[in-house]
Amino acid sequence: MASAARSDGGLRGADLFVRGARSYPPGPDASALDVRIRGGVIEAVGAELASDGLPVLEAHGLTVIPGLVDVHVHFRDPGLEHKEGWDHGSAGALHGGVTSVVEVQNNPPLSTSREALEARLVHVRERSRVDFGCLANLLPESVPELAAMAPLTPAFKLFLGGSTGLGGETDDGVLRELFAAAARAGRPIVGHCEDEELLRAGKRAFPDATATEHHLVRSAQAEIESVRKSIAWVQETGASLHVFHVSTRGACELIGAARRRGLPVRGSTGPQYVLLSAEDAVRLGNLMKINPSIKTRDDNAGILAALRAGDVDAIGTDHAPHPLTEKQRAYAHAPSGMPSVDLLWPLTFELVRRGLLDAATALASVTERAAASLWLPRKGRLAPGYDGDVVLFDPEATRRVVGAELPSRSKWSAYEGLELAGFPAVVVRRGEIAFQGGQVLVQAGGRPLDLVPPAPRR
Repeated sequence: MASAARSDGGLRGADLFVRGARSYPPGPDASALDVRIRGGVIEAVGAELASDGLPVLEAHGLTVIPGLVDVHVHFRDPGLEHKEGWDHGSAGALHGGVTSVVEVQNNPPLSTSREALEARLVHVRERSRVDFGCLANLLPESVPELAAMAPLTPAFKLFLGGSTGLGGETDDGVLRELFAAAARAGRPIVGHCEDEELLRAGKRAFPDATATEHHLVRSAQAEIESVRKSIAWVQETGASLHVFHVSTRGACELIGAARRRGLPVRGSTGPQYVLLSAEDAVRLGNLMKINPSIKTRDDNAGILAALRAGDVDAIGTDHAPHPLTEKQRAYAHAPSGMPSVDLLWPLTFELVRRGLLDAATALASVTERAAASLWLPRKGRLAPGYDGDVVLFDPEATRRVVGAELPSRSKWSAYEGLELAGFPAVVVRRGEIAFQGGQVLVQAGGRPLDLVPPAPRR
């Protein structure tokens, strides 16, 4: 990985000594683990370290992991703050063990110019409690600005298929040129991969659909075909691709095959695509209406296999809240999206508790592998030189999900009543205790994520 551009010129944070935590995944060595953080950066990790006079956080009885990286959230701010906003969204992130987020603006004002992106970064920095990256929007009108935006964004977000707030693109020639433009600017594309023509065909085939048919309206084939085309454009143009919210076994197989051919293709999924299936729509109705749709149990299994194999890198929430009154509209008029950033570690830990993922894979998918999937340095590891982002939790303590008690403005959850473990007891952001005892302790203080320099391709 190339050296990163620093987001600040001085200290990155506070001093802290975390003493006596248990490691995760649990290992044969039962000795307690200490983490020494100086100036917001991890200085040492090991057993029986000296505190060197730093403030001490006693962690006996708790398990320690790195702060989580959620690679895909929508906080709808600026523009639609009434649906979430950075104040509620970043508070929810801390509640879920997340200390870094990558955010997609899919409502106006879009980030289609350097001026617009700079204004958005200023807006977010004044409000975010967690570190953040803001994706630029990849549209025909943003092509002249891509090179100027590239140093300020982890990637360019492209909606190949229409979703909440943005329409899809039906012209393959336009899409190919957008891939080529991203390659020239030197940043990867993160793609909402659903084929727009197939989405429109699905609407025509199910004109009176309900939530139980959402997975047919937005079919598995729509995602698979879009991923297939996107991989072909990667090979043709030299672009890099990260497929967001992978929802099908078929897309996982295409991504895995592309990686084995040496193509720069990565992917992430969401907890909803492995913990829920289309069968749950009978119970959840529009609460489960998201794009791409949640598919079958076989797709659940295929995604989990891809996570275990490393073909899909990360688990990100696609946190996309809407008020419950909007979700309770008739299916055709209910917006797509669900909140879950405030539950990311408990939901990921649930995959371990159910035996669906091993502990190391589950943890990496929301920490080290998640950061690497968008080339984000200094995040996702408990190691010297990395940011001092730490989560402490009790793996034995359980709690039922109550949506009304979560930080999100939406006040509902598709996981209502589910008994989960892994709720963070303490969250440390660059050496500062940001969340403890169920309370958010910081009002802002999040910083733009460090980024590797753009790598233009011709």
